[in-house]
Amino acid sequence: MAYVKGFSLYNLILFAIFILSFIVLNEFLLSSSMIVGESTMEGKKRSTSTKIPNLHEVLQFIPHDVVHTWSVRDYLIVLGIPSMDIDIRRRRRQLQRSTCWKYPNVATKANNFAGSLLVLYALGRHPSNAFLFSSALKEEAKEWYDVLTLSVNDALPTTSKTIGVAGHWGLEAEVGMSRKTFVWFELSLYIFPHVYYIAKGDDDMFMRVPQFLADLYTLPRRGLYWGSFVRWESPRKKVKDKIYYAAGSCMILARDVVEEFVSYKPLQEIVHLPYQPEHVKKFLSLNMNHEDMMVGRVLRDARYNSLVVARDKQCRFHNLHSGIPVRAVTKNSLIVHHLLESDYGMLMKRFGNDTNPSPYRYKRIGHGLIMFACK
Repeated sequence: MAYVKGFSLYNLILFAIFILSFIVLNEFLLSSSMIVGESTMEGKKRSTSTKIPNLHEVLQFIPHDVVHTWSVRDYLIVLGIPSMDIDIRRRRRQLQRSTCWKYPNVATKANNFAGSLLVLYALGRHPSNAFLFSSALKEEAKEWYDVLTLSVNDALPTTSKTIGVAGHWGLEAEVGMSRKTFVWFELSLYIFPHVYYIAKGDDDMFMRVPQFLADLYTLPRRGLYWGSFVRWESPRKKVKDKIYYAAGSCMILARDVVEEFVSYKPLQEIVHLPYQPEHVKKFLSLNMNHEDMMVGRVLRDARYNSLVVARDKQCRFHNLHSGIPVRAVTKNSLIVHHLLESDYGMLMKRFGNDTNPSPYRYKRIGHGLIMFACK
């Protein structure tokens, strides 16, 4: 075989292939950087987030070693619960911590955050505390290491709705909840770069964690949008607009679905706007008057082809005292919503020993639909 300056012809060919591959890859990356953040299907409808979350403020009450532990743990799912810096909500958080978050496999301070499910509370600044985080919140956060403090201002309710009862808090308060939901999903992508699923829940619900995890392990890792689905139709007769969305008491999204949601440019453009009369029409255009409707609308309008809707039954996701549907607690109950303070302990007493359940049956219908069944 011929040699040229110490190289065989074979080595020269390999070197040429390497150089050519490098040039092609470089051209690809360069062209990709020019279109990054835009979907080929929706054009400018989808873009990567341009607003980097202020992690210093968000994690100000979480020790650095805890944040590091979160980053190296192999969590299956993180659940964010938007809540408020007021005593009545603080009691609800404590009731969840002392009942359903005591199940095995829930990552808490007590077990050095080891488990499959990590639960965090996402709080904004409340007007009753002059839009400052209260001393009670600071003590709570230091005790549990599960409180994220968002750069979001809460609003006082303008209706007679109370905790644990169905209804509407008033438009400004509901827009604030939608904003916190968006911020939670956006933050979770930064804080947990490897988690498979990201969920949003409420502080007036109870979760049967062992059954929830047993079911989740059987579901797709990509494209998942799981929950109890509700249909909304526009009240305006001349407007034909219909949305199916997972109820906000507990909605579970795969990581790629969260990325699709927070990347939706029309939502990015309005979600951080201050609540003012001239912005109300924009908020309503994406159903920001209900955080769960907002998520459903964005996922519908984004037309994400990989979406897999997992529709659960009302025997499993249900309300206890008010709302639709109201059901009695049965062996099928998985997510029980609109609780009284006395209900958390009752539910834990009933289901607390059920720590090794079998997954529920479901039927796969084509690529994009999963239907659960009741036992």
